[in-house]
Amino acid sequence: MTASCGGLAEQAQQAMRGLYHRASGVGGVAGIGGADEIQQVLGSLKALSQNVARSLPELGTWLERQLWLGNLDVPADQGGYETLITSVFDATAALARAQEVTVQLCQELATAQAAARELS
Repeated sequence: MTASCGGLAEQAQQAMRGLYHRASGVGGVAGIGGADEIQQVLGSLKALSQNVARSLPELGTWLERQLWLGNLDVPADQGGYETLITSVFDATAALARAQEVTVQLCQELATAQAAARELS
């Protein structure tokens, strides 16, 4: 069975929580194994951030497409169509800003990974 988009995002969130617990030693779990492992972790986080940056515009496109197809709705007592338009605009604008920040995060992780290579 193929996981839904929400299910895949939940798996990524759980993996990141596990990484945090492992790296911080929370719960008595062993920390990072050394310089080689930190370089591997940074490389994987960089790839993850690249994938997040690629996914964010797709989420905005989906919202806009659903709006124009008439598949989204806000009850009239909550502002109706005007509220719907504003909500989709706000969400897509926030996703665009999040993509910019995520691209910057990816660049910083690449810098950290390069610096970690010096530790090996």
